Amino acid sequence: IDALKRFEKMHPEQIGLALTAEDCRNMVKQGKHAVVPCIEGGHAINDNLAILRQYWDLGVRYITLTHFNTNNWADSSTDAAKNNGLSLFGVEVVKEMNKLGMVVDVSHVSDKTFWDTIEVVNKPLMASHSSSWEICKHPRNMKDDMLKAVATNGGVVCVNFCPPFVSERLRVESENLRNQMWEETEDLERMGRRSPSGHFDKSHEYIKQESIKIQKKYRVIISDLEQATLSDTVDHIDHMVKVAGIDHVGLGSDFDGIPEGPVGLEDCTKFPNITEELMRRGYADGDIQKILGLNTMRVMEANIGK
Repeated sequence: IDALKRFEKMHPEQIGLALTAEDCRNMVKQGKHAVVPCIEGGHAINDNLAILRQYWDLGVRYITLTHFNTNNWADSSTDAAKNNGLSLFGVEVVKEMNKLGMVVDVSHVSDKTFWDTIEVVNKPLMASHSSSWEICKHPRNMKDDMLKAVATNGGVVCVNFCPPFVSERLRVESENLRNQMWEETEDLERMGRRSPSGHFDKSHEYIKQESIKIQKKYRVIISDLEQATLSDTVDHIDHMVKVAGIDHVGLGSDFDGIPEGPVGLEDCTKFPNITEELMRRGYADGDIQKILGLNTMRVMEANIGK
């Protein structure tokens, strides 16, 4: 947060902190990048509602309830459950976020956490970077009944561009290779291969370096797999629009958190490719504008106000 504020002071002609939807619109009109402060992972509040309120005062406008890790009050989709979804304190967190006007973000959360949250929220929520589970069965993606629930809630689900979340073929192939990689790494550590000196030492630098070599080897193999594409990504948009409706789908690229994007969506300069593909598929201009940002702005307004 401090870094964002320093960047704003250093480059006031280029970026600005946007705390409302109206701020976003005004900054775009001025030719600036509108930056909405957010936190990915509710563990950042350290199980303390006072810290949550302090984040609001600092400008944070949405929090993803979990990241890849389960925290003390909400279960993640990619970690072991220990709260059976949302704990009693987790319920209080969601209620306090609604009270503040902070958008509740359900990307990363387990299915049980999602359904518990849907029961608690009284304002439209957001899944900031999640794609369709029906197309690609990654635990980070959302099933059709979840998409429908978000639509009923009035929220928005923003399509993630992460290739293994977009392409089922790539997900399966890369997951199999990663499992092989971890098996090799764990075997190395478990078996405690002898270092060149002949001494058995599980913590030896040799073991560490060999593990790094194994991981690098598999990263190269995985990067050489046939990648997901722009068309694959827009297929998720198509499906989610059919299930949830045009008013409840947005874009959540996750460019800051993924090593590479799909072919045709390698970085943020390729966003116009999405517009072109949506036009090619027959989407009306107004509907494209909803997907590109108006739906997300609506959710911001419903929580924060104009």
